[in-house]
Amino acid sequence: MRQIITHHTYNNLINIIHIVIFIFITTNITFAQPAETIKHSSQSKIKGFAKNSERLGDTYSAIEYYEQLQKNQPKNSAYSMALGKLYQNARNYPMAKEYYTRTYENDKDAFPEALYYKALMEKMCGDYDVAKEDFQFFLKTIKGGAAFDKDYKKFAKIEIDGCVLAKNKLNSALKVFVNHVDTSINKAHVEMSPFPISNNKIIYASLKADKVKYIDLDSSQKMPVRQIYTAKKVGESWESTGIFDGPFNLPDVNTCNGSFSPDGNHFYFTRCKQNWKNKTVCEIYLSKKVEGVWSEPEKLNNEINNPKYTSTQPTVGSDSKLNEEVLYFVSDRDGGKGGLDIWYSSYNSSKNIFKTPHNAGSKINTIGDEATPFYDFDSRTMYFSSTGFPGMGGYDIFKNTGELSKWINSENVGYPLNSCTDDIYFVVGKNKEEGFFVSNRKGGVALLSETCCDDIYEYKWSEFIRIGVTGKIYAIKDSAIYKQLEHQIEVDKFINDDDPFEKIDPLNKQIVNLFLVADEKERVFIKSDTTDIDGRYFFDIEPDKEYKVVVENYGMFNKELKVDTRKIVKSDTIRLDAIYINILPKESIIIKNIYYDFDDWKLTETSKMVIDTTLLKILITNPRIVVEIGSHTDNKGDDNYNLKLSQRRAESVVKYLISKDIDKDRLSAKGYGEKITIAKNENADGSDNPEGRQMNRRTEFKIIGSLDQYSKIIYQE
Repeated sequence: MRQIITHHTYNNLINIIHIVIFIFITTNITFAQPAETIKHSSQSKIKGFAKNSERLGDTYSAIEYYEQLQKNQPKNSAYSMALGKLYQNARNYPMAKEYYTRTYENDKDAFPEALYYKALMEKMCGDYDVAKEDFQFFLKTIKGGAAFDKDYKKFAKIEIDGCVLAKNKLNSALKVFVNHVDTSINKAHVEMSPFPISNNKIIYASLKADKVKYIDLDSSQKMPVRQIYTAKKVGESWESTGIFDGPFNLPDVNTCNGSFSPDGNHFYFTRCKQNWKNKTVCEIYLSKKVEGVWSEPEKLNNEINNPKYTSTQPTVGSDSKLNEEVLYFVSDRDGGKGGLDIWYSSYNSSKNIFKTPHNAGSKINTIGDEATPFYDFDSRTMYFSSTGFPGMGGYDIFKNTGELSKWINSENVGYPLNSCTDDIYFVVGKNKEEGFFVSNRKGGVALLSETCCDDIYEYKWSEFIRIGVTGKIYAIKDSAIYKQLEHQIEVDKFINDDDPFEKIDPLNKQIVNLFLVADEKERVFIKSDTTDIDGRYFFDIEPDKEYKVVVENYGMFNKELKVDTRKIVKSDTIRLDAIYINILPKESIIIKNIYYDFDDWKLTETSKMVIDTTLLKILITNPRIVVEIGSHTDNKGDDNYNLKLSQRRAESVVKYLISKDIDKDRLSAKGYGEKITIAKNENADGSDNPEGRQMNRRTEFKIIGSLDQYSKIIYQE
């Protein structure tokens, strides 16, 4: 189901896109009964009926009209080429091959591309050796030079690689069972977009009918539409349980492509309709669960739903840095790599909007079409279907790990998940051991040809391997830092006289990160875990991968442990060595002798010397830490004045450290004025307390950033 993107095939490509994005599929729906009109019509009238049926997307009526035209003029290659394209749109690959062959043999000078499509149909029928020979012969005979020829050459080379890949995949089949789900779900029309709600419940979209539907456009008869349904697992089988309850389906609107956010509280889906050009345009809607009730769906903003283009097939991930929702979707908007591309938009929670969409990049998108993305949040893996990577059929299922526009490399998931036909809508189930996909492979419910229609299939791994990795994190009071300061500091109560700098404890609530290693230079964040009271963390990981467990090490180089699952052949839990990291304790370390002249914010030379031998050393020795410098005053004077004075004092320290080549991004100045005291400004009898005021006139240094536990170093004025 693939087309070359050139001006020669543009109209046909639009028809293909209508099928690909599953928004107004005309399979088994026809607007007329051509046999009745053919009997009493001239050749020119039949040709008019044929063209009009093509324009309306009524593929099967167009086929009948062109069949009659071809019967009347057997040598007319334009009719045979049109029939090849129509049968390809209808996904009747043997018939499409027959007409492409006839076209090429009768008029290869006028239709040289007919050989390309003949080879493509051979591939879609699983005749890989024959298809490869024809693609190679096509490359030898096409003239070259024109943009038209260059496009065909690019795709022909991809298809040749696909034929080779297909033979390899067939000889190394995956250990997975594939099962056609119950016929209460799969009907004669296209089923699509299965999505697991739980281990025993899914949603999906369908047009419920068991036969060809004839629609009279001159009557009040309404066009049938797709709706979202539910199904449940009964024993080992799945059965339809009716319409999806909620404010999602509308009686006259195609509704499909439902997808939940990872927490299950946001439901994204598409509604689709034809515009005045007979192009079907989808728009993405969002419904939110509030106190157990789904809100009325709202159409997402025009950044997502640009009215000039279609936006469809939403799936939801998250931004690992900001922890905001990320919406991935399919669109034919400008700026893509090919026809349909996968795009993403990050959510801005402060403004309550989705940001301007960006292309997911060339490691996901190709010169072909990409469709039906599903983002597995746990493994940060995107599953999608594509025609632009070498594959076994038309659309093959691929996977790639990453987020936004940063991905590793797309990988074909293999046979029998992929076939010689179209394989799309791959999703991973809640238990990871099974899931669903959609295919028009032989064996589905079919009326007009063996491969006319998409059905939902269930897959289950026959030898599913579960791998876990665990370990412990311990905290060490870092003696090196204290020794840098031992002549300047007064050590607080946390120091143990018997074990002054070597206390080791399990570290609770420490964030531990897991990365997938792509190569020596590239790695992709997968997930985080937080240690328990015993300092223990745990991750579920996948076989045949290399990972790194990474822990922040108090501003120094991170502590990392490698995890290699490439030789693991059965379920297991990997226990890693303990990781010891440096932290500063929560209690304060007091360093004296930061001075300012009265009512001034400029640092004295003595204060600069103290900073040079204390904080500056810490920042140099620990090149990853970020500090906030906060200045405080006592309560003499006006509140606002003290606030401004303390801000200037904090900024003076920051400017001084920057002058010593400390990166400004590692420093933050904050004036607190007189609000936060650590001692009494007055005695109990109301008299002044100079010692307390002196303690309150202080500048604090707080380590912030990615550390879970921060520490304060307090400088006294």
